[in-house]
Amino acid sequence: MNILMKLVFYLGFLFFGGGFLIAFFQYFAYNGFCNVFEYAKPEHLNTYVKIDSIEKTNTIFYKYWIDEKEYRSKQSIYIDKIQKYDFYESNVYYNKQIPSLSYVGNKELKLRSPISGMIIFGITFLFFFLMYKFADMDKWIGIYTRGEYKSSNKRQ
Repeated sequence: MNILMKLVFYLGFLFFGGGFLIAFFQYFAYNGFCNVFEYAKPEHLNTYVKIDSIEKTNTIFYKYWIDEKEYRSKQSIYIDKIQKYDFYESNVYYNKQIPSLSYVGNKELKLRSPISGMIIFGITFLFFFLMYKFADMDKWIGIYTRGEYKSSNKRQ
């Protein structure tokens, strides 16, 4: 049972630590810290706008070509915020060094996803780490294996 618990913790470290790192690198790639990468409008762009009246969102599906390679993506926003974030199908920008990274409209809108990912994965990773470092594993394993911890203490 001890090996199983260690395996669960190691898998949690890998999953949540990896999720945090991916979100961190996305934030960096979208110039969240500083303007390292250059973004430009693609010359060849096809867009399709889907309006969802139930959820009150616009979803822009778009594809663009860079060096004869096609890239596809989509982005959604609430209809009320279209003007605030300059969210129109002609305002597509792509990363010149990593052409698969792109966004529509205002860059701050695209930075929200990596920030929320860093917060969620970071807090969960911290929780796993603190439990691994400071929890009494033998006690909790015994509690969740129907009293084996109590019975093993009586034998000693």
